[in-house]
Amino acid sequence: MSFSKVWIVPVLFVVVGCGSAEESPMDTEAYNGTIAEVDAEARMVHVEVPDEGTMELAFTDTTQVLKNFLEVPFDSLGPNQKVRVEVVETEDQPTPTTVTLLE
Repeated sequence: MSFSKVWIVPVLFVVVGCGSAEESPMDTEAYNGTIAEVDAEARMVHVEVPDEGTMELAFTDTTQVLKNFLEVPFDSLGPNQKVRVEVVETEDQPTPTTVTLLE
């Protein structure tokens, strides 16, 4: 095997290992708050977060609702429930990845 063929393997590892910025995971943030309103038809929840105001969260197909570490349906959410919301910033508004019922 010639030297010119040997250096191709390490170069490929570097190129493949770097990936692109678009493929990197987004930063998530978590907020504790109280549900102010639930719009079941639009799959949206308004959460009052101290020092942040009201967050309008549009659920996606991958958003999880958890209670006691178990996944529960969206209709388990209701006004005045204490929640912890994990979101990723996408375009104009935060998108919830996980909503955990704290009560």
